[in-house]
Amino acid sequence: MRTPLAVASAALALAAVACATAAGSGGAASPDAAGERLYRGHCGSCHRLRDPAEQTRERWAWAVNRFGPRAHLSPEERRLVLDFLQARAKDAAPAASQEAR
Repeated sequence: MRTPLAVASAALALAAVACATAAGSGGAASPDAAGERLYRGHCGSCHRLRDPAEQTRERWAWAVNRFGPRAHLSPEERRLVLDFLQARAKDAAPAASQEAR
């Protein structure tokens, strides 16, 4: 049986690896890929990730503004996450959501 401390430690280790990988990529990753990586690494470390198409662009903006600081995301990181989520939101422009996938 895993203790909550062990699970939390493993989640932090995975987030650290994801951040180190992002920092070591030499800037080759697109902003969209960086936003997805941040979303999966930071948001996913605390709870189940939601499909971006489950929420509207406005709801994603609220969530990122509300929880981004709790996830220790910088303003630039919050912008990347929000851009990633809003491009795939249920009310995103059809062309934008198709190009982003």
